[in-house]
Amino acid sequence: MFRSTAFARNTVGLGLAVLGLVMLSAAVDVAPAAAQQAKQIRISRIPIAPYVPADLAMARGWFKDEGLDVTVGAVAGGAVTMQGLIANSLDLIYASLDTAIKAKAAGFDVVIVSNNNNAQMQKPDAAALIIRKDSGITNVKQLEGKLVLVGNLQNVNWAYTREVIRMAGSDPAKVRFSELPFPQQVDAVMNSRADAASTTEPFTTIGLGTDKLSVLSYMFIDAQPGLNIAGWIARANWVKENPQTVAAFRKVLQKAIDLLESDAAERTKAITEFTALKDAALLKRITLDKWTTKLDVADLQKQVEVYHRHGMIDKTFDVKTIIAP
Repeated sequence: MFRSTAFARNTVGLGLAVLGLVMLSAAVDVAPAAAQQAKQIRISRIPIAPYVPADLAMARGWFKDEGLDVTVGAVAGGAVTMQGLIANSLDLIYASLDTAIKAKAAGFDVVIVSNNNNAQMQKPDAAALIIRKDSGITNVKQLEGKLVLVGNLQNVNWAYTREVIRMAGSDPAKVRFSELPFPQQVDAVMNSRADAASTTEPFTTIGLGTDKLSVLSYMFIDAQPGLNIAGWIARANWVKENPQTVAAFRKVLQKAIDLLESDAAERTKAITEFTALKDAALLKRITLDKWTTKLDVADLQKQVEVYHRHGMIDKTFDVKTIIAP
């Protein structure tokens, strides 16, 4: 606690000194109580490699150091957690950015608080369209009439797989898309239950490791290098009411990213600790997304156009309206 002594040579001076002591004492007494009242934030979690910066920050206590009491309120993907966000049971959710774009287009007042992970600028990439080597398929134009697996319809992988088909001069409407969880896709393609799969790591590397599959397209890179894939989304009113909380959250997230990007040993340790990927040898072979908190406005605007083109949203809008200050 601060202590002060005031000396005055007259009554006015003494009165001012006493008043100063009273005000200082009140401020000092309140400060510790305020410092102990950390801002509570309810977030979502997905136990995958791109999410690891947030896991690391929570484990190291870095959010608490910034006065944030971060708790996990749901472990689920964006389609589920967006409902929780809108219902005010969550404050921040980690999700693919198409989740925010679709919600905004549907009239919900949500904003992107921070980016989290991007596609690579050059090949290879985590996301890939894989086929059997003996399939006879040599380019994406030949996927017309074929069965292509995706983790979910009407999401970023689905849209950008359709986009590279369109860019090749073919008609994505003539391709049959079907949902299958990522862990099951490699086996399905290898056993000819599907012609191709729009998958992601570690299943891209696992599939290529069989020597029976190959990459037909790194669809994000082929269509939009450095695609901003996933980030943190909040309600616009919550962001407006909590600007310092938002800034602190971004700061801590970037701190974790800086460590993970600069230290391979820390990166391996964190991913094997916080995800189901425990094979360090496999981890050395896979291609991770690029972690970053920085959003690319032009990239997001292109995403809006792609999602509109492929029927995920029924109108376009200025993407700046969905980016938090």
